[in-house]
Amino acid sequence: MPRNYRPNVAAVIFNKNGDIWTGKRSDINNSDEWQLPQGGININESPHKAIVREIYEETGMQSLKIITTIDEWISYDLPSNIAKIKWSGKYIGQKQKWFLIYFFGKDEEINIDFSDKPEFTSWKWDNEKKIVDNVVKFRKNVYLKVFNNFIPIINKYLKI
Repeated sequence: MPRNYRPNVAAVIFNKNGDIWTGKRSDINNSDEWQLPQGGININESPHKAIVREIYEETGMQSLKIITTIDEWISYDLPSNIAKIKWSGKYIGQKQKWFLIYFFGKDEEINIDFSDKPEFTSWKWDNEKKIVDNVVKFRKNVYLKVFNNFIPIINKYLKI
């Protein structure tokens, strides 16, 4: 079986306090799984345009400044029972281009009910340790790698 990964973008969005935005997933019943904004890249869409679109669709945020990205694509496999159902079984997981983004707006700008099918049922600003503790198991290593890259940059940006 070919190891096809769905091209995807994802973001660590932080605010002036160094807190990171996270949302509680809406597509998993009776779950307390939280994740960072992410989504697929459309045909002929650059990762840069995709992340701006995805963040807007999922959170309503527009007061954003892209700080940096991780050069490499980071991939993860879905558990086989999920991979068979998701995307009609076409992909075994996702390869992600990660962005670090500063949110300079006010919380009132955030609207998770922006689309017909909201990704999240609630949201909060949190720290990386709690976010890693509350992400689904198959994404934990990705989040750890991403935070290892981005937390020093956040601290330097905010001079924490």
